[in-house]
Amino acid sequence: MTTSITKRFNFEAAHQLPNHKGKCARLHGHSYLFEVTISGSIVTSGSSEGMVMDFAHLADIVEKEIIEKWDHQFLNDMVSFSTTAELLAAEIFRRIKLAGLPVTKVQLWETKKASAIVKE
Repeated sequence: MTTSITKRFNFEAAHQLPNHKGKCARLHGHSYLFEVTISGSIVTSGSSEGMVMDFAHLADIVEKEIIEKWDHQFLNDMVSFSTTAELLAAEIFRRIKLAGLPVTKVQLWETKKASAIVKE
């Protein structure tokens, strides 16, 4: 049986989409909110018994891989691709997977009404 856990995170950042035909071509910022879902078997012994992973361990990795690097930054200087919600969500997914977590889904909200989802 596979079980999933999800934890929410947030960061503040600015970006712009220079090739966009709308107002997002201008410099602006967001209070980004994102969820990371990991999946796996429930641990049967040790300090994480009964869990897929300790939420604190998940938070430590996401903090190191994403938040410390992107919070209060100009995202266009932090990545080499267009900073759309879709591509940022894919990059979060990629970085967390590279850190060794069994990530299966990332959902990134750019606003309260608009989000992008990347799933395995």
